Amino acid sequence: MSSMQNEKCKGKHFTWSKSMSHMLLEILAEEALKESKPSSTFKAECFVKVATKISQKFSVQCEPKHVDNHLKTVKKEWGIITKLKNKSGFGWDDCLKMITVSKDVYDEEVKAHPNHDKFLNKKLDMYEAMTIVVGKDMATRNYAKSYADVNLEENSEEQSIRIENEGEYEESYKGKETSSSSTQKRQHRKRNRMYEDDGLEKLSKQIGDVAFAIQSFSKNQLDVNALYTEVMKIEGFDEIILGDAFDHLVQNKMLAKAFMAKNTNLRKIWVQNFVNHHYYRPAS
Repeated sequence: MSSMQNEKCKGKHFTWSKSMSHMLLEILAEEALKESKPSSTFKAECFVKVATKISQKFSVQCEPKHVDNHLKTVKKEWGIITKLKNKSGFGWDDCLKMITVSKDVYDEEVKAHPNHDKFLNKKLDMYEAMTIVVGKDMATRNYAKSYADVNLEENSEEQSIRIENEGEYEESYKGKETSSSSTQKRQHRKRNRMYEDDGLEKLSKQIGDVAFAIQSFSKNQLDVNALYTEVMKIEGFDEIILGDAFDHLVQNKMLAKAFMAKNTNLRKIWVQNFVNHHYYRPAS
């Protein structure tokens, strides 16, 4: 391990690079799809798995507590993204996974919140993985909070009305008082239903986003078994060479996905190029 990498890991904080953060989200998204996230939190072994893989990949000393802390940062960023998407004057490009704003809106938002710059008019990296890892939890929690606030507000208003009305009118006005109180309560119930319906609509949309992200993420995953089958059926090369080509592709997922998209002839050309590059021997 280099001295510079050792320095990155010393002290209270662990420095997360962009590549490390991406790996964390990829692993946790896969774990969530495997139901290793039974509630709002992941199982402890998931954090151990992430820490181990990051330590091995980047030659650093990553611990499960570092993973847990960084996940909290991801949740905070997701909260900002969700708030910005729903903010007046802010658009959303679902194809590019980008929050879109005009120059005036951008300038105003960045002036008030300089750290929001990275979320505006830029493709949001790992958006689908974030949706799977933290999206559903925060959607559910936000809805539960707003619903509780509405009920608290309704109960407080009704209690206030009862206190104000108590003993205020003569017996001859009791009928009018009852009618007024009933009308007010109906208005409160109607307003409560409006808040509840709005909350349900937002919750439904966010859960729908999670479902779409899961579907997209799953489709984008590499089928290692299918890759092995396709590599080993290529004619003209011995098993050892094809095995090495397969190992190389597994370690480079983008190359593997591109390989799977090619026809038989182009796959054979790719393997030949792999052989030329890795098995080149100078002429005697």
